[in-house]
Amino acid sequence: MRYLRLSYDLTLDGPLPPGIPGPRLEQIRDMARGDVSNVFVLTMTNHSGTHVDAPRHFIADGLRIGDFDPGDFVFDRPIVCDVSLHDGEIIQPAHLDSFATRIASSDLLLLRAGYAECRRKDPERYRTLSPGFSAAGARYLRDRFPGLRGLGLDTVSLACIAHVDEGIEAHRIPLGGPGRRFLIIEDMNLDYDLSRLRQLILLPLLVKDWDSGPCTILGVIDDSEEHSAGWLARRSRSSSPGSDDPDTNTSRHPVPGHSG
Repeated sequence: MRYLRLSYDLTLDGPLPPGIPGPRLEQIRDMARGDVSNVFVLTMTNHSGTHVDAPRHFIADGLRIGDFDPGDFVFDRPIVCDVSLHDGEIIQPAHLDSFATRIASSDLLLLRAGYAECRRKDPERYRTLSPGFSAAGARYLRDRFPGLRGLGLDTVSLACIAHVDEGIEAHRIPLGGPGRRFLIIEDMNLDYDLSRLRQLILLPLLVKDWDSGPCTILGVIDDSEEHSAGWLARRSRSSSPGSDDPDTNTSRHPVPGHSG
């Protein structure tokens, strides 16, 4: 097994959604100045960088991130789905329907729109034009897949800034309900080969009374020789682009009329 970090390091100039102020860092102890240790003060919002939304973010009586059990942060059946989206586009049920069989057996859906490159090369575009979710798409996931415990994206937010009211509702739908234990992970780094992702471990920063929190995310990759040989053999037999291999956890089904 090996581990991938599927979260971004927090930086002072990283892309954030409009309305979220950037973090500030102050060094108050410095060994270079003769102090006995180094100490920093970090000022930031709890929705800076890669972070996880718990229900209290949009639901007044929803669970806070600290109300979740440690086991709630471990996902043993993650699935990665590639979706072809344009700037400012919102995910509809049609984008998700071809993945339905795979989602039904998963506990975490990771949607990869391919915006990691945009984050690197054009952070302003990333923070203002990233795709997001429609209310209909969020309702589709909630109604059809009761075993799903989390949703992650490689975009700046679940909400598309061009459709912010729709994005707010898209948050409320999966997070709402008495005692609902659902998590939304935003601004993930999914720019890896995740075909052998076997487990995902979410490590949020837990601060009393916070609704949500920044997080480190570890992806557990099965790189055993036996699995690798079998995976390569299956890949060589798979000749149709877009076909789903039942023994991998990645799928690609662009919606007709959409291109990456």
